[in-house]
Amino acid sequence: MGKERIGGGTGGESGGPVEGQPDEPPVDSRVARRRQDPIGRRLRKMYTDVVDEHLPDDFLSFLEEADFRTSEPGRTASNGADPTIPPKGDANQPER
Repeated sequence: MGKERIGGGTGGESGGPVEGQPDEPPVDSRVARRRQDPIGRRLRKMYTDVVDEHLPDDFLSFLEEADFRTSEPGRTASNGADPTIPPKGDANQPER
């Protein structure tokens, strides 16, 4: 606690200063928190707004159909195909 650096990415991977940039003094954690609080509030509001948006009926039915297809027995692949049957043109299967 106490002092921390802000500005993510200015310290390089080792945490030290990046060549060509002045070494910034540490920022008091209270100051850093005051800077971050408004950002957090805006992000939470944006998230809430997106979650509360109305979902179009056709898109909702598309999602329901996708859920149904993945829950059918024998259809666990993301494309809805039966994973026990090899796809046509499989390199491991000889051509017939």
